[in-house]
Amino acid sequence: MYADAVLSVFSQRYAGARDKFISNVETSSIVEKLTNLAHPLKGPKNEKLFCDIVWAGNLKAEKVLVLVSGVHGVEGGAGSAVQADFVSRHRRLPPDVCVVLVHALNPWGFAWASRNDEQGIDVNRNFVDFDAALPSSQATQIWEQLQQGKTDLTSIAEDRQQFDLFSEGQYEREDMPYFGGKEASWSRQVIEQLMSQLKPAKREQIIVLDIHSGLGPYGYGELICDHPVDSKAHDYAVELFGATVTEPSLGNSSSGTKLGLHDYYWHSQGEHVCYLTLEFGTFGNQKMLQVLSDDQKLQQSGKLDWSDDNTLDVKHAMQDFFCPDEKQWQELVLFRGRQVIEMALDGLTDANHNKR
Repeated sequence: MYADAVLSVFSQRYAGARDKFISNVETSSIVEKLTNLAHPLKGPKNEKLFCDIVWAGNLKAEKVLVLVSGVHGVEGGAGSAVQADFVSRHRRLPPDVCVVLVHALNPWGFAWASRNDEQGIDVNRNFVDFDAALPSSQATQIWEQLQQGKTDLTSIAEDRQQFDLFSEGQYEREDMPYFGGKEASWSRQVIEQLMSQLKPAKREQIIVLDIHSGLGPYGYGELICDHPVDSKAHDYAVELFGATVTEPSLGNSSSGTKLGLHDYYWHSQGEHVCYLTLEFGTFGNQKMLQVLSDDQKLQQSGKLDWSDDNTLDVKHAMQDFFCPDEKQWQELVLFRGRQVIEMALDGLTDANHNKR
C-alpha cells in the first residue's frame, strides 16, 4: 500500500528516529519553532538525548492539536514515525490551528529500549500529587506472588482483572514494573514547562493525541478515552471519532483504569482540553509482560552493557515488541495515524462547532 520511501520514517532506535524526525522538521514549510530540550544523561553509545518540541502553524491560534510520542520510551518508534510523516506531508495548516509535536518525551527510555525512564519511573503513572498521600495499589501483591512462584506471567496476562490490577501503577516498589515514582520525573517537568508556554486557558479548544504501542490487536490503532463519561471533553471525543473511542471505565477498552496518567494532567486544564491515547497493538499481553519482566531484571542488575549479548537480546526483544520492523504493521500505523490526525484537524476547523 505504501512505498518503502514513505515507510522510511520508521526506526526502532532513538538515534535513527530522531534523525528522521529532525530532517523532516528542518525541510518543513509549516514549522515555526523548534526547541531541543537536553536530557541530563546520554544514550548507550554516548549520544546526546533530547525531547524535541515543534510548533507548527499559527502559534497564537485558539485551536491546538498536540501530538506526543515516547512517553513510554521504547514505544517512541511508532509515534516518531507518525510525527515525521505529519510534518513531511503537510504544506500548510488551517490559519486558526497550531500543531505542537512533542517528540520523545522520555528520550532515555527510547534510547535505552526501556518503557520506563532512568529512575525506573513509568512516566505514564507519574502524574500524581507527590505532596499528598500516594495512591495504594494491589499491583505489589501480584508482583510478590510472581516472585514467590505463586503465579506466573501467563496467568496474569490471561486474567483480565489481574492484568489490569498489575498494570494500573504502584508507588511502593522501584524494582517492579509500572512504578509511578516518588517525585516528578524529568519528562513530567517537560510537560509542565510546555503547559506554561501553551497557556491552555487562553485557547478555545485543545486536542491531545498521545501515541503508544503494545496493547490491543496487531496494528489496530485504538483511541482510548479516560475522560469522565459525563464530561464535555468525553462528549467531544465521541463527536469527533465516533464508535472507535473506547473507555477503560466502561470496560470496553484494551486498557484498564490507571493511576497517575499523563491524561489527568491535561484533564485538569479544563473541559476544552480533549485528550486521547492512540494505542497501536502488537503481540499481546503475555508477550508484553515477558519482555517487560526481562528488561526489569536487566535494569535492576545494573548491567546495561550495550556490547553484551544478553543485554542486546533483551533490548532487541523490547524494540521488536513495541515497534515491529514489519511492513504490514508500519502501514497500518501510518494509515490510522493519518486518519486520526485528519479527523482531529477537521474537528478543530469545523465552522459549525460551538465554542466550548
